[in-house]
Amino acid sequence: MSDRSSIKKQIVEALSHIEAEDGLYFNNLVVVHEEEERPIVRGEEPDIRAALEQLRQEGRIEVSGQGEAAIFRLK
Repeated sequence: MSDRSSIKKQIVEALSHIEAEDGLYFNNLVVVHEEEERPIVRGEEPDIRAALEQLRQEGRIEVSGQGEAAIFRLK
């Protein structure tokens, strides 16, 4: 499995978690606090952003807002 495929899988897993039902900011994908249970997305920021864009283009996620205020959620 390529790194991008692995990152996409991690993103889908994180966004599928009950804690992500209202969506997640980018930082919430890559930083998970001790009290949170959802999986973390591991990878370099440019690779994670590219995987998010690929998932958006594939119609698997939707993005609300822009920049740091963008919220990612599963469709």
